[in-house]
Amino acid sequence: MPALIRGATIVALFCCVSLCPAVAEPLALKSGDTVVFIGNTVIERAQKFGHLETALELAAGPEVTGLKFRNLGWSGDSVFGDARSYFGEPQEGRDRLQKAVSEASPAVAIVCYGTGAALSTTQGWTNEASVAAKSGAGDEASLALFREGYGKLLDLVESGGGEGLREVVLVSPPPLENLGAPLPDQAENNRRLARVRDAVKALAEERGHRFVDLFAAMGGDDFDGSVSETPLTDNGVHYGEAGYRVIAKNLIDGLGLSLPEGVLTTDDAVEEMRDAIVKKNRLFFHRWRPANETYLFLFRKHEQGQNAKEIPMFDPLIAEKEKQIGDMRAAIFAELKKR
Repeated sequence: MPALIRGATIVALFCCVSLCPAVAEPLALKSGDTVVFIGNTVIERAQKFGHLETALELAAGPEVTGLKFRNLGWSGDSVFGDARSYFGEPQEGRDRLQKAVSEASPAVAIVCYGTGAALSTTQGWTNEASVAAKSGAGDEASLALFREGYGKLLDLVESGGGEGLREVVLVSPPPLENLGAPLPDQAENNRRLARVRDAVKALAEERGHRFVDLFAAMGGDDFDGSVSETPLTDNGVHYGEAGYRVIAKNLIDGLGLSLPEGVLTTDDAVEEMRDAIVKKNRLFFHRWRPANETYLFLFRKHEQGQNAKEIPMFDPLIAEKEKQIGDMRAAIFAELKKR
């Protein structure tokens, strides 16, 4: 059995928890909390499957109600927020992120960056990293730049979240996976990703944030280059439905939480709730990242700007779907109580 899958199986049984010493208590979710997910591709793709939210909804316990989740992931993004800008300078992307966090008013922010930095070698993951790499400064300069940029991004998140933001959780990216030729061998990339993980952990300790080590929990430290027998990714990098099921389990373990006794994520009622979560996520995505934004809000709004008024119309649809999710959640716990 490949190390990646073997590690995931072991963790699923024994709950590997990796937290900063200063915040070793389980994550405490409270009724009415909003949790935001921030990161690049691994976070954005999570909304398509719903496993992270489903696991957190159930792990919070029956007494916690009215939870909201907002996925602010952006594929291809870096800790500099570059990908979030459309036609302006990278600062536009950072402003967009801070505004989205402020509008969400989160109590908890779960943040995951680092895969892009690990996949870079001579061509850096941002312009500054490219200069550092080509100058011969290599990985050390790139990692230092990564930590510096990550710290500045977290400053934006904390500023946007304001006084209501109780906790920031830094999550290491999960390991990459070997799927065999013609796809590349990820052994070297995983070695680099381990160093990025260490940098994220050090940053979490420095800032007093909680840290969850998905990389270790899912077998990254023991990766031996074997081809996965039961793939969790589509291409060795991007996780699919089965992968996010494993990520969700390891995330709640890393937060010191667990599913209620008797709950299986494959139960029909849980799967129905997850489907509702996916549909809610789709509505929210269209709310905060509408198609044709250039026509709605930017330099071509003189053509279709009158349609911008329709974007807030997603809000009641999202609220309706969240009520449905809450009812489904209550029904699951009510059934558990009968057993």
